[in-house]
Amino acid sequence: MKIGIYVIIGVKNQEREIDGVLRGLLFKIMYGKEERIKKVIVTDLDSTDGTMKKLKRFKKENEYIEVATWKKCKDIMDLVEEERNT
Repeated sequence: MKIGIYVIIGVKNQEREIDGVLRGLLFKIMYGKEERIKKVIVTDLDSTDGTMKKLKRFKKENEYIEVATWKKCKDIMDLVEEERNT
């Protein structure tokens, strides 16, 4: 993982809201003062609605979005911790 600022967002059953949240955040990254952000990692917390489907679409459409399961997100955090300790 490259050095930089990463935003991690946990979501559960946010099919109706996730579009607006991600579009607003991406707008700030691309056109605002958040240009230092390298990646937005959206972690699905076992949603039972269409949240994951929408997240996967966002990932295809935007280079800033990474979609992860909770386990994958934990693995990323563990990797960061290991790098800090070396």
